[in-house]
Amino acid sequence: MNLKDFFASHDTAHVAMVAATARTSLGYLRGCLYGQRRMSADLAIRLEHASAGLMTARELRPDLPWPSSEAA
Repeated sequence: MNLKDFFASHDTAHVAMVAATARTSLGYLRGCLYGQRRMSADLAIRLEHASAGLMTARELRPDLPWPSSEAA
């Protein structure tokens, strides 16, 4: 699930809780959503963990060279 879909399918309180768990803010995530900020690879990984895998780092930053899942 990408960030846009996550925002659309969860209420603001839940998105804010996931943001806090990932050590970022709702405002920063909104900036990423609207293209005003660029999410780091580290934040993408933290969001994957904070969302219990609903959002994956690969979906959040498909432009980065993530290891293939077959290599695991």
